[in-house]
Amino acid sequence: MMRFYVPEDIELLAAYGELSLRHEHLTHILRMTIKTLARLEVHEALDATANDGAARLRDRIKTLARQRLGEGEALLKLQAILERCKRATEKRNDLIHSVWGEELDGEPFRRGSDHSWQPLPTAEELKMLGEEIRVLTESLNDARLLGFLAEALAKRPILQ
Repeated sequence: MMRFYVPEDIELLAAYGELSLRHEHLTHILRMTIKTLARLEVHEALDATANDGAARLRDRIKTLARQRLGEGEALLKLQAILERCKRATEKRNDLIHSVWGEELDGEPFRRGSDHSWQPLPTAEELKMLGEEIRVLTESLNDARLLGFLAEALAKRPILQ
């Protein structure tokens, strides 16, 4: 028989919480990338994307970027970052949205996205993924504020 499980390991729980916060930072920067590409005010971008998850945000960015940037280096660089964001989000979702449980006389486990029972992640694994997401968040934000995306957008005015 299985019962739900919440670990008592404070380091593991802290890493789990940090991963969740780091991903929300990424989601916010995806929204701000839409703001940048669509030339919106912050509140407009936040309202327009209020119920959009990371996958929908990435799709909207791809559509807007193709319109604003056209084919070329900047679009490809942005698409590469978005693909890395997708992979990190999929890993995060598999961990955050899995059910953690334990057999009455066994070790704790989690049910992965493929519905198989797997060992719980370690605090270090969660921290590593959180760091990967932090780096992606910073690289996307740097690109839109001062980097290749800002430069490419400055060269391509919006057509009315």
